[in-house]
Amino acid sequence: MLKTCKRCFREFDEEDVLDTSPTTELADIFLQGIGVEDINDLCPECREELGVMNLLGFGL
Repeated sequence: MLKTCKRCFREFDEEDVLDTSPTTELADIFLQGIGVEDINDLCPECREELGVMNLLGFGL
């Protein structure tokens, strides 16, 4: 099933969200910490980008 990313508005396959990497895990922890209701509303690319930015210390 296709979903639309709430950050970049690209369509992505809901099954792609199941793939995890250390950066997406870091993004998930960050998103849960700031109270995002459904972290699966973001595409894998946006989640990875948020994880990398947090890893580098830039935050949002």
